Amino acid sequence: TYNGGQARTTVEQNIVLRWIPDRDLANLYTDLCAVGLGDPGASTLVDITSCPGTDTCKLGISSSRGLAAELRKRLAARNFELDEAIKSLHIKISGCFNSCGQHHIADIGFYGVSRKVGGRTVPHFQVFLGGQWDENAGSYGLATVAIPSHAIPDVVERITGLYVREREAGESFQSYIQRVGKAHVRSVLQDLTRVPAYEVDRSFYSDWGDLREYTIGDLGVGECAGEVVSVVEFGLAASERVVFEALINLEGGEIEAASAKAYEAMLQAAKAMNQSQEVDAGEGEEEIVSEFRTRFHDTKIFHDPFAGPKFANYLFHAHEEDGSDPTSESAHRRIEEAQLFVEAAHACYNRMTVA
Repeated sequence: TYNGGQARTTVEQNIVLRWIPDRDLANLYTDLCAVGLGDPGASTLVDITSCPGTDTCKLGISSSRGLAAELRKRLAARNFELDEAIKSLHIKISGCFNSCGQHHIADIGFYGVSRKVGGRTVPHFQVFLGGQWDENAGSYGLATVAIPSHAIPDVVERITGLYVREREAGESFQSYIQRVGKAHVRSVLQDLTRVPAYEVDRSFYSDWGDLREYTIGDLGVGECAGEVVSVVEFGLAASERVVFEALINLEGGEIEAASAKAYEAMLQAAKAMNQSQEVDAGEGEEEIVSEFRTRFHDTKIFHDPFAGPKFANYLFHAHEEDGSDPTSESAHRRIEEAQLFVEAAHACYNRMTVA
Protein backbone atom coordinates (compact mmCIF):
# COMPACT_ATOMS: atom_id res chain seq x y z
CA THR A 1 0.00 0.00 0.00
CA TYR A 2 2.68 2.50 0.98
CA ASN A 3 5.94 1.42 -0.67
CA GLY A 4 5.12 -0.98 -3.47
CA GLY A 5 5.23 -4.08 -1.28
CA GLN A 6 8.86 -3.80 -0.15
CA ALA A 7 9.79 -5.39 3.19
CA ARG A 8 12.95 -6.78 4.71
CA THR A 9 13.55 -9.01 7.68
CA THR A 10 16.49 -8.43 10.02
CA VAL A 11 18.84 -10.67 11.97
CA GLU A 12 17.08 -9.45 15.13
CA GLN A 13 13.75 -10.83 13.88
CA ASN A 14 12.23 -7.48 13.00
CA ILE A 15 10.59 -6.20 9.80
CA VAL A 16 11.94 -3.11 8.06
CA LEU A 17 9.62 -1.14 5.79
CA ARG A 18 11.67 1.16 3.57
CA TRP A 19 10.83 4.18 1.39
CA ILE A 20 7.69 5.22 3.27
CA PRO A 21 6.76 8.86 2.47
CA ASP A 22 6.51 11.06 5.55
CA ARG A 23 2.89 11.87 4.75
CA ASP A 24 1.97 8.14 5.04
CA LEU A 25 3.65 7.35 8.37
CA ALA A 26 0.61 8.05 10.53
CA ASN A 27 -1.66 5.90 8.35
CA LEU A 28 0.95 3.14 8.23
CA TYR A 29 1.19 3.14 12.02
CA THR A 30 -2.60 2.91 12.34
CA ASP A 31 -2.68 -0.02 9.93
CA LEU A 32 0.16 -1.81 11.74
CA CYS A 33 -1.64 -1.46 15.07
CA ALA A 34 -4.77 -2.93 13.52
CA VAL A 35 -2.93 -6.18 12.76
CA GLY A 36 -0.97 -6.36 16.01
CA LEU A 37 2.33 -5.03 14.64
CA GLY A 38 2.31 -1.57 16.20
CA ASP A 39 3.97 -2.31 19.54
CA PRO A 40 6.74 0.14 20.50
CA GLY A 41 10.26 -0.77 21.57
CA ALA A 42 12.05 -2.00 18.43
CA SER A 43 15.81 -2.25 18.97
CA THR A 44 15.42 -1.74 22.74
CA LEU A 45 15.55 -4.02 25.77
CA VAL A 46 11.97 -5.11 25.08
CA ASP A 47 12.91 -6.31 21.57
CA ILE A 48 14.12 -9.81 22.51
CA THR A 49 15.57 -12.25 19.99
CA SER A 50 14.92 -15.96 20.47
CA CYS A 51 15.11 -19.20 18.54
CA PRO A 52 12.06 -21.54 18.37
CA GLY A 53 13.38 -23.59 21.31
CA THR A 54 11.28 -26.50 22.50
CA ASP A 55 8.23 -25.28 20.60
CA THR A 56 9.36 -26.82 17.31
CA CYS A 57 13.08 -27.65 17.47
CA LYS A 58 14.22 -31.16 18.42
CA LEU A 59 17.47 -29.69 19.75
CA GLY A 60 15.63 -27.39 22.15
CA ILE A 61 16.21 -28.01 25.86
CA SER A 62 14.34 -25.05 27.35
CA SER A 63 11.53 -22.85 26.05
CA SER A 64 13.37 -19.85 24.62
CA ARG A 65 10.28 -18.51 22.89
CA GLY A 66 8.18 -18.92 26.02
CA LEU A 67 10.76 -17.12 28.14
CA ALA A 68 11.09 -14.34 25.57
CA ALA A 69 7.32 -13.78 25.65
CA GLU A 70 7.31 -13.61 29.44
CA LEU A 71 10.25 -11.18 29.57
CA ARG A 72 8.73 -9.04 26.84
CA LYS A 73 5.44 -8.82 28.72
CA ARG A 74 7.10 -7.84 32.00
CA LEU A 75 9.50 -5.35 30.45
CA ALA A 76 6.81 -3.75 28.31
CA ALA A 77 4.68 -3.23 31.42
CA ARG A 78 7.59 -1.32 32.99
CA ASN A 79 8.84 0.35 29.82
CA PHE A 80 7.89 3.85 30.95
CA GLU A 81 9.96 3.52 34.12
CA LEU A 82 13.03 1.74 32.71
CA ASP A 83 16.24 3.68 33.13
CA GLU A 84 17.58 5.13 29.88
CA ALA A 85 20.90 3.33 30.50
CA ILE A 86 19.32 -0.10 30.00
CA LYS A 87 16.78 0.60 27.26
CA SER A 88 19.35 0.00 24.53
CA LEU A 89 20.62 -3.33 25.91
CA HIS A 90 20.17 -6.55 23.91
CA ILE A 91 18.61 -9.70 25.38
CA LYS A 92 18.91 -12.85 23.27
CA ILE A 93 17.78 -16.38 24.09
CA SER A 94 18.69 -19.80 22.66
CA GLY A 95 16.91 -23.00 23.60
CA CYS A 96 20.25 -24.85 23.67
CA PHE A 97 23.97 -24.13 23.33
CA ASN A 98 23.82 -23.77 19.52
CA SER A 99 23.38 -19.97 19.57
CA CYS A 100 20.52 -19.80 17.06
CA GLY A 101 19.10 -17.07 19.31
CA GLN A 102 22.48 -15.26 19.22
CA HIS A 103 22.91 -15.43 23.02
CA HIS A 104 26.70 -15.36 22.68
CA ILE A 105 26.77 -11.76 21.44
CA ALA A 106 24.06 -10.29 23.68
CA ASP A 107 24.53 -7.92 26.60
CA ILE A 108 22.43 -10.42 28.55
CA GLY A 109 22.14 -13.83 26.91
CA PHE A 110 20.59 -17.12 27.93
CA TYR A 111 20.83 -20.65 26.59
CA GLY A 112 18.77 -23.63 27.68
CA VAL A 113 20.11 -26.43 29.89
CA SER A 114 18.57 -28.85 32.36
CA ARG A 115 19.37 -30.01 35.88
CA LYS A 116 18.25 -32.86 38.12
CA VAL A 117 16.63 -31.78 41.38
CA GLY A 118 15.25 -34.40 43.74
CA GLY A 119 15.08 -36.95 40.95
CA ARG A 120 13.11 -34.62 38.66
CA THR A 121 14.37 -32.69 35.65
CA VAL A 122 14.11 -28.91 35.94
CA PRO A 123 14.47 -26.49 32.98
CA HIS A 124 17.32 -24.01 33.44
CA PHE A 125 19.11 -21.32 31.45
CA GLN A 126 22.78 -20.46 31.56
CA VAL A 127 23.29 -16.73 32.08
CA PHE A 128 25.66 -15.42 29.42
CA LEU A 129 27.41 -12.09 29.97
CA GLY A 130 30.10 -10.14 28.19
CA GLY A 131 28.90 -10.46 24.60
CA GLN A 132 29.13 -7.54 22.21
CA TRP A 133 26.45 -6.91 19.60
CA ASP A 134 28.01 -3.90 17.91
CA GLU A 135 31.26 -3.68 15.93
CA ASN A 136 30.17 -6.73 13.95
CA ALA A 137 29.80 -8.90 17.08
CA GLY A 138 33.09 -7.67 18.51
CA SER A 139 33.36 -10.30 21.26
CA TYR A 140 31.62 -13.39 22.61
CA GLY A 141 30.44 -13.75 26.19
CA LEU A 142 30.84 -16.70 28.56
CA ALA A 143 28.38 -18.50 30.82
CA THR A 144 28.21 -17.25 34.40
CA VAL A 145 25.70 -19.43 36.27
CA ALA A 146 22.77 -21.77 35.54
CA ILE A 147 19.43 -20.48 36.87
CA PRO A 148 16.04 -22.24 36.91
CA SER A 149 13.96 -21.05 33.99
CA HIS A 150 11.22 -19.88 36.31
CA ALA A 151 13.63 -17.42 37.99
CA ILE A 152 15.09 -15.86 34.83
CA PRO A 153 12.82 -12.77 34.91
CA ASP A 154 14.29 -12.03 38.36
CA VAL A 155 17.76 -12.40 36.85
CA VAL A 156 17.04 -9.70 34.26
CA GLU A 157 15.63 -7.38 36.90
CA ARG A 158 18.61 -7.85 39.21
CA ILE A 159 21.32 -7.51 36.56
CA THR A 160 19.81 -4.39 35.02
CA GLY A 161 19.17 -2.91 38.45
CA LEU A 162 22.74 -3.64 39.48
CA TYR A 163 24.05 -1.87 36.39
CA VAL A 164 21.87 1.20 36.98
CA ARG A 165 23.02 1.50 40.61
CA GLU A 166 26.73 0.76 40.18
CA ARG A 167 27.68 2.08 36.75
CA GLU A 168 30.09 4.95 36.39
CA ALA A 169 29.29 8.02 34.32
CA GLY A 170 29.04 7.07 30.65
CA GLU A 171 30.01 3.44 31.34
CA SER A 172 28.61 0.89 28.90
CA PHE A 173 27.10 -2.35 30.13
CA GLN A 174 29.93 -4.41 28.69
CA SER A 175 32.54 -2.17 30.32
CA TYR A 176 30.66 -2.42 33.60
CA ILE A 177 30.68 -6.23 33.50
CA GLN A 178 34.40 -6.21 32.74
CA ARG A 179 35.09 -3.83 35.61
CA VAL A 180 33.09 -5.53 38.38
CA GLY A 181 33.73 -9.09 37.17
CA LYS A 182 31.38 -12.02 36.76
CA ALA A 183 32.04 -13.23 40.32
CA HIS A 184 30.29 -10.13 41.62
CA VAL A 185 27.30 -10.66 39.35
CA ARG A 186 27.12 -14.33 40.25
CA SER A 187 27.07 -13.52 43.97
CA VAL A 188 24.04 -11.29 43.39
CA LEU A 189 22.25 -14.13 41.55
CA GLN A 190 23.34 -17.04 43.74
CA ASP A 191 20.12 -17.36 45.76
CA LEU A 192 18.15 -17.68 42.49
CA THR A 193 19.92 -20.96 41.71
CA ARG A 194 17.91 -22.73 44.40
CA VAL A 195 14.93 -24.81 43.31
CA PRO A 196 12.10 -25.35 45.82
CA ALA A 197 10.90 -28.87 46.45
CA TYR A 198 8.33 -30.23 44.01
CA GLU A 199 5.69 -30.29 46.75
CA VAL A 200 6.36 -26.63 47.61
CA ASP A 201 6.29 -25.01 44.15
CA ARG A 202 5.60 -27.12 41.08
CA SER A 203 5.89 -24.15 38.72
CA PHE A 204 9.68 -24.60 38.71
CA TYR A 205 9.18 -28.07 37.20
CA SER A 206 7.35 -26.77 34.12
CA ASP A 207 8.66 -24.54 31.36
CA TRP A 208 7.33 -21.19 30.17
CA GLY A 209 4.19 -21.57 28.09
CA ASP A 210 3.81 -25.27 28.93
CA LEU A 211 1.86 -26.42 31.97
CA ARG A 212 3.04 -30.01 31.57
CA GLU A 213 5.79 -31.31 33.80
CA TYR A 214 9.14 -30.70 32.13
CA THR A 215 10.98 -33.55 30.43
CA ILE A 216 13.82 -33.97 27.94
CA GLY A 217 12.72 -37.46 27.01
CA ASP A 218 12.14 -36.51 23.38
CA LEU A 219 15.69 -35.26 22.83
CA GLY A 220 17.17 -38.64 22.11
CA VAL A 221 17.59 -42.20 23.31
CA GLY A 222 20.22 -43.02 25.96
CA GLU A 223 21.22 -46.35 27.37
CA CYS A 224 23.27 -47.34 30.39
CA ALA A 225 23.85 -50.57 32.26
CA GLY A 226 25.21 -48.91 35.38
CA GLU A 227 23.45 -47.57 38.43
CA VAL A 228 23.31 -43.80 38.73
CA VAL A 229 24.23 -42.61 42.21
CA SER A 230 24.01 -39.18 43.81
CA VAL A 231 27.80 -38.75 43.81
CA VAL A 232 27.46 -37.87 40.11
CA GLU A 233 25.46 -34.73 40.89
CA PHE A 234 28.07 -33.63 43.41
CA GLY A 235 30.84 -34.25 40.91
CA LEU A 236 29.14 -32.30 38.13
CA ALA A 237 28.37 -29.42 40.50
CA ALA A 238 32.05 -29.38 41.44
CA SER A 239 33.06 -29.26 37.79
CA GLU A 240 30.81 -26.23 37.26
CA ARG A 241 32.56 -24.45 40.12
CA VAL A 242 35.95 -25.19 38.56
CA VAL A 243 34.80 -23.79 35.20
CA PHE A 244 33.77 -20.62 36.96
CA GLU A 245 37.16 -20.43 38.67
CA ALA A 246 38.72 -20.64 35.21
CA LEU A 247 36.53 -17.75 34.10
CA ILE A 248 37.70 -15.66 37.04
CA ASN A 249 41.32 -16.51 36.21
CA LEU A 250 40.73 -15.34 32.64
CA GLU A 251 39.20 -12.07 33.81
CA GLY A 252 42.22 -11.54 36.05
CA GLY A 253 44.66 -12.05 33.20
CA GLU A 254 45.89 -15.40 34.56
CA ILE A 255 45.78 -17.06 31.17
CA GLU A 256 47.73 -20.24 31.95
CA ALA A 257 45.73 -20.87 35.13
CA ALA A 258 42.46 -20.28 33.26
CA SER A 259 43.31 -22.83 30.59
CA ALA A 260 44.48 -25.38 33.16
CA LYS A 261 41.34 -24.92 35.27
CA ALA A 262 39.11 -25.43 32.24
CA TYR A 263 40.79 -28.76 31.53
CA GLU A 264 40.53 -29.67 35.23
CA ALA A 265 36.78 -29.03 35.06
CA MET A 266 36.43 -31.47 32.16
CA LEU A 267 38.40 -34.08 34.09
CA GLN A 268 36.16 -33.56 37.11
CA ALA A 269 33.03 -34.05 35.01
CA ALA A 270 34.50 -37.12 33.29
CA LYS A 271 35.38 -38.61 36.68
CA ALA A 272 31.80 -38.00 37.87
CA MET A 273 30.47 -39.83 34.84
CA ASN A 274 32.83 -42.74 35.51
CA GLN A 275 31.51 -42.91 39.06
CA SER A 276 27.97 -43.18 37.70
CA GLN A 277 28.89 -46.71 36.68
CA GLU A 278 30.53 -47.46 40.02
CA VAL A 279 33.99 -47.04 38.52
CA ASP A 280 36.85 -45.87 40.69
CA ALA A 281 39.30 -44.70 38.07
CA GLY A 282 41.59 -43.01 40.55
CA GLU A 283 42.77 -39.42 40.51
CA GLY A 284 45.21 -39.59 37.59
CA GLU A 285 44.12 -37.89 34.40
CA GLU A 286 45.29 -40.81 32.25
CA GLU A 287 43.06 -43.23 34.17
CA ILE A 288 40.09 -40.87 34.14
CA VAL A 289 40.30 -40.18 30.42
CA SER A 290 40.94 -43.82 29.54
CA GLU A 291 37.99 -45.07 31.59
CA PHE A 292 35.75 -42.34 30.20
CA ARG A 293 36.75 -43.20 26.64
CA THR A 294 36.04 -46.90 27.18
CA ARG A 295 32.75 -46.58 29.01
CA PHE A 296 31.20 -43.47 27.48
CA HIS A 297 32.87 -42.63 24.16
CA ASP A 298 33.42 -46.08 22.66
CA THR A 299 29.93 -47.15 23.73
CA LYS A 300 28.47 -43.84 22.42
CA ILE A 301 26.57 -43.36 25.68
CA PHE A 302 28.01 -39.87 26.02
CA HIS A 303 27.44 -38.97 22.39
CA ASP A 304 24.93 -36.21 21.85
CA PRO A 305 21.86 -37.41 19.89
CA PHE A 306 22.54 -34.74 17.28
CA ALA A 307 26.15 -33.56 17.71
CA GLY A 308 27.60 -37.06 18.12
CA PRO A 309 31.06 -37.23 19.75
CA LYS A 310 31.68 -33.47 19.52
CA PHE A 311 31.72 -32.79 23.26
CA ALA A 312 33.69 -35.90 24.22
CA ASN A 313 36.31 -34.78 21.71
CA TYR A 314 36.78 -31.55 23.65
CA LEU A 315 38.13 -33.61 26.54
CA PHE A 316 40.35 -35.76 24.35
CA HIS A 317 41.80 -32.76 22.51
CA ALA A 318 42.54 -30.97 25.78
CA HIS A 319 44.15 -34.13 27.12
CA GLU A 320 46.35 -34.52 24.06
CA GLU A 321 47.58 -30.92 23.99
CA ASP A 322 50.52 -29.97 26.18
CA GLY A 323 48.77 -26.79 27.29
CA SER A 324 51.92 -24.68 27.21
CA ASP A 325 51.87 -20.98 26.40
CA PRO A 326 48.09 -20.55 26.00
CA THR A 327 46.82 -17.26 24.60
CA SER A 328 43.86 -15.31 25.90
CA GLU A 329 41.87 -16.48 22.88
CA SER A 330 42.78 -20.16 23.32
CA ALA A 331 42.00 -19.99 27.05
CA HIS A 332 38.63 -18.39 26.26
CA ARG A 333 37.92 -21.21 23.81
CA ARG A 334 39.00 -23.88 26.31
CA ILE A 335 36.66 -22.46 28.96
CA GLU A 336 33.79 -22.45 26.48
CA GLU A 337 34.56 -26.07 25.55
CA ALA A 338 34.69 -27.01 29.23
CA GLN A 339 31.28 -25.43 29.82
CA LEU A 340 29.82 -27.37 26.91
CA PHE A 341 31.46 -30.61 28.08
CA VAL A 342 29.96 -30.17 31.55
CA GLU A 343 26.55 -29.46 30.04
CA ALA A 344 26.90 -32.57 27.87
CA ALA A 345 27.68 -34.54 31.03
CA HIS A 346 24.51 -33.20 32.66
CA ALA A 347 22.51 -34.15 29.56
CA CYS A 348 24.03 -37.64 29.48
CA TYR A 349 23.29 -38.10 33.15
CA ASN A 350 19.66 -37.09 32.57
CA ARG A 351 19.32 -39.52 29.67
CA MET A 352 20.76 -42.30 31.81
CA THR A 353 18.33 -41.69 34.65
CA VAL A 354 15.40 -41.64 32.22
CA ALA A 355 16.59 -44.95 30.80
